[in-house]
Amino acid sequence: MVQKSNNPQQVLIADRSPIFRLGMCNTLKQHYSSAAVFEVGNGDALMQLFRTHRFDLLIMDDLVFETELRQLIKKLRLINPSTRILFFSDRGEEHFLSCMPRGGIYGYINKKAPSAQLIEAVDTLVQGHHYFSQELLIDRLL
Repeated sequence: MVQKSNNPQQVLIADRSPIFRLGMCNTLKQHYSSAAVFEVGNGDALMQLFRTHRFDLLIMDDLVFETELRQLIKKLRLINPSTRILFFSDRGEEHFLSCMPRGGIYGYINKKAPSAQLIEAVDTLVQGHHYFSQELLIDRLL
């Protein structure tokens, strides 16, 4: 297996909150200065941008979308199956497990996680692996 670079080239952040998107963009730009970081606040903007760019990473919250999450992931996979998707939510691990589409999302972290965990997740996904928060894994084992 060819190891990929730890630096994402194009990242898309999808979240309803403009302040959250700004903070996420700044965090990613500090750690990946060569990455192009885009952000959208709704499902229509996500689909439009996703069709015109080849993102290697999509960081998304499920609340931004008007459509059912499984259908959205399926559409995104058809457009660009190589994009790694990191689910980033504050609704809890239980919610993630209940709506996680099989084969579509490569990782999960809670929005309350420290920025170091976000960077760890991004590095892991860009290398071609999955990343799930320790809280999620511990909950599943107990």
